[in-house]
Amino acid sequence: MHLYDWQKKCLNAWEKNGRRGIVHVVTGAGKTVLALEAIRRMREQFPDLAVKIVVPTIPLAYQWKSALLRDTRAGAATPGFFGGGRRDDPNNRVMVYIVNSARIALSAHIRRELSLGHRVLLICDECHHYASLQNRRIFDFLTPEIVSGDMYACMGLSATPFQTENDGILTQALGPEIFQYSFEEAVREEILSPFSVCEVSTSFSAEESAEYGRLTVEISSLLKKLYQAHPGLEKLEKLRFLRTVSKLAHEAEMNPEDPAAAFLLKTYQRKEISVLASSRVQCGLALLEQLRPMDRIIFFCERITQADEMARLIRRRFGNICVLYHSGLTKEARERNMLLFREKSVRVLVSCRCLDEGIDVPDANIGIVLSGSAVERQHIQRMGRLIRRAEGKDAACLYHISIGEAAEDSAFLPGLNPTEKFSLRYYPAEKDFSNDLYEYISLNLLDSAKAHGLTGAALGELRACLTEGMIRADCLLPEVILRKSIQTAAATHEKNYWRSMLKVHREFAVQKSASV
Repeated sequence: MHLYDWQKKCLNAWEKNGRRGIVHVVTGAGKTVLALEAIRRMREQFPDLAVKIVVPTIPLAYQWKSALLRDTRAGAATPGFFGGGRRDDPNNRVMVYIVNSARIALSAHIRRELSLGHRVLLICDECHHYASLQNRRIFDFLTPEIVSGDMYACMGLSATPFQTENDGILTQALGPEIFQYSFEEAVREEILSPFSVCEVSTSFSAEESAEYGRLTVEISSLLKKLYQAHPGLEKLEKLRFLRTVSKLAHEAEMNPEDPAAAFLLKTYQRKEISVLASSRVQCGLALLEQLRPMDRIIFFCERITQADEMARLIRRRFGNICVLYHSGLTKEARERNMLLFREKSVRVLVSCRCLDEGIDVPDANIGIVLSGSAVERQHIQRMGRLIRRAEGKDAACLYHISIGEAAEDSAFLPGLNPTEKFSLRYYPAEKDFSNDLYEYISLNLLDSAKAHGLTGAALGELRACLTEGMIRADCLLPEVILRKSIQTAAATHEKNYWRSMLKVHREFAVQKSASV
């Protein structure tokens, strides 16, 4: 098994910490391989080791099964399953548990292994899921004696930061954070594809704007009543404020006359107007129209109704190029549609939240977030669907559509280097996009070309390339990839396009230097 340098360092840190700890590593960088190597090392030393792997979803469980079967040194001939309708013999040396079933059985299984004198290695994948009141029951087996002994080893894996007050449960059960590996490090070391983020701002329709404004006034009034009735609320940060208001609303049995319950209801109604704003779908269709025919595209939606509408409109305008993937479909339909996308029978996958974690689609290079929450964890997971390396894939881009007038957080992955961000404004009435800086650079390049004698068809070709490039945001790609694209381009227009993007890329660098 080939290990990256980060994996070697991480394993050393894990072993120095008594084979316990939490690892925060960007999706696609090799967390599963890291865990397989940890299993292999321990199985070499302790042949009777009992390996327990906990995952949040059925698709992720099957991915673990495939990984274990491929790497026979780490796994067993037939890793056992517990969950999703299966209850294999827990005496199997390697078991994969789905957390909903692990809550009721895992602790008993681990206690039995320890009572027989067998060492246990517990691997919690996407471990940020296991801090909730129900899911933390998987750690009920822990006692002070087990924690202080050496028969229990564990590894928590997550691509996203901890964000709740319950996350201390994880460090108690799995150990402290022992290693971090970021997007920037993985891209710099060429483990992940280079990527860019394009923030696309659009607007409400007149009707949506009026309704949104009306609800905002009502929410403001209810907020004043809440502060008067519960003065301490005003001092709470956003997450604790919402939890406290939710608790008050449930204590009032969600009576719509109660200010807390009314506040939650109106806030939800206002969010629905934003999430389901008609211009989001229009913008998504306009982007799809201008992306390349060879692009492999995933749409991320927040609601099933929106995903269904998006897929219907794509098929009506572009033909049978897309499939759906969401929890409203049967398991068989989801598997069939995912297979069609992976086999490239279609090039567009329209999904909801069930695609956020645990599904590998490495050759997808474009993501369009039609709607989503402001939770950083969701943003990171969605980016992770796109940035895995694949044959023929040089880079990835994620478009994030937001409503400019809405009270939502449009800051996307705030840790990114500014050169990896690009902003567009979409005008629904005109069905057009704009970016002031890009347009300024384009005009300068056109003026320079005219000054150097470019006229007629040649000037028109340059203008066409620059217009095409504004939507695709290829000018953000590293220069080495732009140069490679020029060299490998087969058609004249394609070669001209990449030459134009290299010029824009350099001008962006000049503008950035001038603004520092």
